[in-house]
Amino acid sequence: MYFIPRFDPRLKFECAKCGNCCGRGLNEWLLELYPVEVKILSEMGYSDLIVKYGEHYFLSRSKDGSCIFLDKDNLCILRKEYEWYPANCRIFPFSTTIINNVLVIYVNMDYVRKVRCKGFGRGAPLGAQVDNVLDALRDVGVLRDYFVVSPSSSEGDILSR
Repeated sequence: MYFIPRFDPRLKFECAKCGNCCGRGLNEWLLELYPVEVKILSEMGYSDLIVKYGEHYFLSRSKDGSCIFLDKDNLCILRKEYEWYPANCRIFPFSTTIINNVLVIYVNMDYVRKVRCKGFGRGAPLGAQVDNVLDALRDVGVLRDYFVVSPSSSEGDILSR
């Protein structure tokens, strides 16, 4: 599988633990789950908090629109109690999509601005955080191997594996 980064690798990000990315007050917020995560959550006893739309699974939301596992201190209950949390949470601020067997990693800046994410401008550059994204996607079975292709490189250029 090839992977194309679609973000400025120099931007710095470190989670501020503000809980904004977890959808507080956003009624359209949905966190998609991978099948292995549905299984894990079901084994934890949370199958009633999983919603299925078509072929996709999502976490339920609280009354205020936020993640059902976000506590009053803006921390993840799953992470605190189980030392585990879904891949799409672990990779924030990144988002991913696969198009024709090509993994595209991007930062949804519209969403970042909408939730007023406080993590930008500090921490490690996004380019240094890509391995964490790839590890999270491996954990849920999305990818096994990849080749990095720079968005500015010519077709077929393989920069690293």
